Amino acid sequence: MKNALRNIVFATFLLVSFIPLQAQKDIVMSQYMHNRYALNTAFAGNREVLSVYGGYRKKWAGIDGSPGSMLFSMHSPLKKENIALGLEVFNQQYGVNKQTGFIGSYTYRLKMSGNRKLAFSINGGGSFYNSNWSEVSTFDGNGGEGVLDNEFAANESNFAPVVGFGAAMYSNKYFVGVSIPNSFYYNPYVEGGSNEFALDKADFIATGGYLFTLSKKWHLQPSFMARYNAEFNSSVDINATIIYNNMLWVGGAYRTTNDFVAMVAYQVTPQLRFSYSLDYATGDIGSYNDGTHEVAIQFDFGYKVKTPNPKFF
Repeated sequence: MKNALRNIVFATFLLVSFIPLQAQKDIVMSQYMHNRYALNTAFAGNREVLSVYGGYRKKWAGIDGSPGSMLFSMHSPLKKENIALGLEVFNQQYGVNKQTGFIGSYTYRLKMSGNRKLAFSINGGGSFYNSNWSEVSTFDGNGGEGVLDNEFAANESNFAPVVGFGAAMYSNKYFVGVSIPNSFYYNPYVEGGSNEFALDKADFIATGGYLFTLSKKWHLQPSFMARYNAEFNSSVDINATIIYNNMLWVGGAYRTTNDFVAMVAYQVTPQLRFSYSLDYATGDIGSYNDGTHEVAIQFDFGYKVKTPNPKFF
C-alpha cells in the first residue's frame, strides 16, 4: 500500500511538473554557479580557456521512473578573443518519455575597463522527443495488472528547434546576465507535435553573483538565478558559497519552489573540479523520495588563464 501511494503521488507530481517543461530545453541544474553557460550562452569563453563540464542529476531518488538528466558542455574563446564558441548536449528521461538535444552557440565579447567583458550570444539546436507508450501497463476493471491498453500501443518521436539569445557582463569579481534559452514552444500533446515561436511561453532567466574576499584564504560568493515564465512556473534560487584556500567549496541555496540545496566542491588542481549537491523538497513530494542528487566534473584545458580568480569567474 505504501509503495502504491508513493507511485500515485509521484505520477501526480510528474504530470504537473513536466507538462509545461517539455516545451523547451528545460534541464534544471542546481550547480548553475559552476556552469553558467548552461543557462546563458553569453558566458561562453568566460574562463578564457577551453572549459569542459559534465553533470548528472537524479531527481526524486528512490522512486521508479523519476527524472534523470545528463548535461555535457564545452566552450572556449577563439584565437580572436572577442569571439567564443560553445556546444551543449543534454538528455533527460522521466517514465517512458525521453528528450535528447544539442545546442551550438556564437558569442561576441567586448573588452571594457576594469578587466570586464560585455558579451552577446545567439544559440541554436534542437531536441528529439521520444515517448515509448508501449511500455505503459494499465489496470483492468478487475484490478489486474500488466494489461496493455490499445491506446498505448504506439510510440511517438518528434523533433523541435531550439533558438535562444543571451547577454552578460562579468569580471574577476562579479557576473550578471539575462537570457532566453529557447524562444520556440513545443507542445507534445498535439498529434505529431507542434512548434511555434512564442516568447510568451519562453523562460526568461537572470543570473548574478559577487565574490567577496574575507581574507587571504577565505572567500564568500553569493549568487542568484531567477527564472520567469509568463504562462508556466517561475522560481528564484538564492545561493551562498564559502570558499577556503581556493580548493574547498561549501554552500547552500533556497529555491522558491520550497527546495533547499546543500552543495560541496573540491578543486583537485587549478584545472580540475568535482562537485556534488543534494536538493531536499519540503513540499508533499518530499516525504516520498530520497532527495535529488547531482554530481559534476569540470576541466579547464590550458595553463595560462588571464583572470586573477579563474576558479570563481
